[in-house]
Amino acid sequence: MASLHNSLLEPVPVAARPQIEALMEDILRSAPFRTSRQCQDLFRYIVGHSLAGSDDSLRERVIGIDVFGRAPDYDTAEDPVVRLRAADVRKRLAQYYQANSERGQWKIEIPTGSYKAQFHPPEIPLAERPGPVRLVQPQTEPLAPPEVATLSPNVGASKRRRSWLVALLAICLAAALAGLARFPGTSAAASPFDLFWEPVLETPRPVLVCAGSNRVYILSQEARSRYRKSHPRPEDGTPNLETLVPREDLKKFTGEDFIPVKDTYLTIGDASATAQISSLLTSRHHAYDLRFGSDLSFGDLREGSAVLIGAFNNSWTLNMTDNLRFVFEGGETAEMQVRDRFDASRSWRPKISGNNRFSEDYAIISRLLDSKTGAVVVTIAGLDHTGTRAAGAFATSPELLASLMKDAPRDWNKKNLQILLHTNVVNDIPSTPTVVATYYW
Repeated sequence: MASLHNSLLEPVPVAARPQIEALMEDILRSAPFRTSRQCQDLFRYIVGHSLAGSDDSLRERVIGIDVFGRAPDYDTAEDPVVRLRAADVRKRLAQYYQANSERGQWKIEIPTGSYKAQFHPPEIPLAERPGPVRLVQPQTEPLAPPEVATLSPNVGASKRRRSWLVALLAICLAAALAGLARFPGTSAAASPFDLFWEPVLETPRPVLVCAGSNRVYILSQEARSRYRKSHPRPEDGTPNLETLVPREDLKKFTGEDFIPVKDTYLTIGDASATAQISSLLTSRHHAYDLRFGSDLSFGDLREGSAVLIGAFNNSWTLNMTDNLRFVFEGGETAEMQVRDRFDASRSWRPKISGNNRFSEDYAIISRLLDSKTGAVVVTIAGLDHTGTRAAGAFATSPELLASLMKDAPRDWNKKNLQILLHTNVVNDIPSTPTVVATYYW
């Protein structure tokens, strides 16, 4: 039901609503939106209810229930799906208007901190705006013919000499540039770090950076409330702090007390690698599109370069690398390993300490110039998140890449490559990784 405020104030004229609806459909069909069903559904919902003035439907919990199918009692603090997707919608909307900057159409905006769309009318071109009225006095006498300025011979010769000098300088500059193009060795040599990332940065399109998402189970709101009643917090405890239920108490809950959550949680290692890649792209002034979980399609990967982070929690990494020499196997089981498909005698398994934590981990960095998508793909992944973190540090370190490439083939920068890494882990913190094996083709 529309609120009184919106029923009294009409932000959009009725006659303009078909234009806005047509614009919405054009936005939904555009490249930034057509690859994400969730963003399409959320954008259509927000625009529709904003036009209808249904403010009550534009609250986070209501959107989570109506658009994303969450339970009526779901905890918005534990499951920020609406906030994450709304931020993604704003980013894609900005990309749409960056590519479609023509005047003369309505503009849809979703301000940060709100789920209500704003609609801005078309701008009137400056040439069509009415100007001030000017009074012109009628001429009563004929105007005298304008005087023609003449140049002295010396002035004309001086100008001609300057023109020849400019032309000569231009010819010399062109010759110098042609010489540099013919003899590229005369320019400063690119570093191994630049050569490694050059194929990724060649495309003007934003680089896709996709981090995997770990599926977890959390206690329902009702189960947590029940637990808190029988386990009050200590007097010096913070009342709003999340409660960690001890393992022995978990036996008292049933399967119905747990809710599966996906596309929400990110490991520390994956977050670290994502931040390192994002910082690299920002330092090179290159745009990137950050994706999370399953919000990625094969069509997305065909449109430009991509960096895939994580292995067993990122199906795209496994799909893009399953036919390479070094592959991940075993999933999240005791048999997890990195295997050499070209040499059955070689495989690498992690070491796990008594507290069920990794003490040694392995990771693979793959750079594919001709991936299955036809575009450049880089994968950064470990058997565990600690390996992914170490691989992210290696891939963004000019010193480590320079050291590796000392023994690389002469034309390695034009080849596909894989780097197998090993790292020691203490308290979930990986050490500087060492290179175990490499492969170029």
